[in-house]
Amino acid sequence: MKRQILIGIAVLLAAGIVPFAQQAQTDRVTVPLSNPGKPGIVEVSLMMGSIKVIGYEGKEVIVEATPRDKNIKDFEKTTGLAAVVVAPAAPRAPRPPYFIGEKDKDKEKEQKDKAAGMKRIPIENTGLTIEEENNTVKIEVEAWRRAVDLNIRVPFATSLKLEGVNLGEISVDNVNGEIEVESMNGAIKLANVGGTVIANSTNASITAVLNKVASDKPMSFATFQGDIDITLPADIKANLRIKSTQGEVFSDFDIALKPVPVKPEETARKEGGKYRIELDRSVYGTINGGGPELKLQNFSGDIYIRKKK
Repeated sequence: MKRQILIGIAVLLAAGIVPFAQQAQTDRVTVPLSNPGKPGIVEVSLMMGSIKVIGYEGKEVIVEATPRDKNIKDFEKTTGLAAVVVAPAAPRAPRPPYFIGEKDKDKEKEQKDKAAGMKRIPIENTGLTIEEENNTVKIEVEAWRRAVDLNIRVPFATSLKLEGVNLGEISVDNVNGEIEVESMNGAIKLANVGGTVIANSTNASITAVLNKVASDKPMSFATFQGDIDITLPADIKANLRIKSTQGEVFSDFDIALKPVPVKPEETARKEGGKYRIELDRSVYGTINGGGPELKLQNFSGDIYIRKKK
């Protein structure tokens, strides 16, 4: 049976009853699974804010969403950073998609003139939407003006698919399952996790501590700019594929490096065009005799492969 929960917070205003300045209100929702006796899947998509997932002994998924005290424009003024978000394009948009952080002095002046003598009423909605079907819980937030921090509690045995863009990190603690994390401008931190991990970040570091790993599935950690620091069980068996364009690689494992025949990647020659051959510059090795592939790749940053004590 499909359950759909739509959370909306209306700001009630009455003279002398509700003040203009309010603290951010947390939306809290408990989601029962269709089959609590089986592992669930939690999928999260967040444009602005942070995601924190913690495993616990319960059988339900508990979601808390809290808007940041400051809206996106306040964030830009205090940090000097621009939070880039592309709004959905209209079929006949009179101008390019709006980017938060874009300077529009004429519009700001017009707004200031029109609002002279008035107070701004804060909009605290998180736009939280949760949908559960067949043990899969999908969580989305549609708050464009504010970043929202999500705190999610899940049963220990839960698979995760987490996606975030701006203004915060993604963290997972004490969860065992298939974990897939993608972050554009925030760090990824995984602690006391088990199963398999695929983690990708564009502009931040990845830190992961794995208590145990699946013996038959590959894993991957990749970031363009930032360190990759992973801690693995001492008895892990893995085939390593490592590539760090501008960084160094360190490990306290006994890694057996092995030569791999170079397989050039060729591009088809077009009529009158170029012919290009690119060689794979990855380093290959094994831990404890080898096993499923463990891929580690970054462009700018170091790679640390640690043995769990």
